[in-house]
Amino acid sequence: MVPLKDLLKTTGYEHGANTPIGIWEKFHYPIYIDQVAQSMGEIIVSSGQIGRSVKLNAEDLAKLVHADFADLKE
Repeated sequence: MVPLKDLLKTTGYEHGANTPIGIWEKFHYPIYIDQVAQSMGEIIVSSGQIGRSVKLNAEDLAKLVHADFADLKE
């Protein structure tokens, strides 16, 4: 996880606008999605702008951004 203070300079997205799709496309950073999302079917993620989101299938998102599902609990 990128520390909040480094988010904008690291990803180009401000807090609240981080999008796994944009981050993958720009940087090919590894993307991890909580395994709970896998069983939910559709999930909502940021579109890259504050206040704008997109609903999509979690499996489709994982394929698109080459993500791994993982247990992300602290």
